[in-house]
Amino acid sequence: MTTAKAVKTAPEPGPKPDYLVVEDHLKCQTNEGEISIDLRIPLKRIELFMEMDGNVEQQHMPRYIIDKILWPEDAEQLDNMRDGAKALTIVMKVSEQLGQRMGAEMGESKPSTPSSESTDGPSATTSDTASE
Repeated sequence: MTTAKAVKTAPEPGPKPDYLVVEDHLKCQTNEGEISIDLRIPLKRIELFMEMDGNVEQQHMPRYIIDKILWPEDAEQLDNMRDGAKALTIVMKVSEQLGQRMGAEMGESKPSTPSSESTDGPSATTSDTASE
């Protein structure tokens, strides 16, 4: 007598997040498909990015980032999007990610685990738990 084996199926993955950094690229989900923006920026562009804050008016920052900071192929992808509001959101996300990358590369370390600062109170120390 043969018995039928139950076939295990993997659970279906959930939807992709709108923005996700994978290695050195910001992956952006749009109605026009996924756009991948290279976050590896040469030193000259990093310097331009760092000087931008005091020298470029806020309303001109997205165009400045597209024209002067991003790689031409990434700038072209954003310029060719039908949804300009989504393109603007992506540019702002790129700016945020570049700032984080530069902070980490200039001596600020990224925490590998959440700290007690993100909780309601301080973490218990070993001396607190040992005395109970």
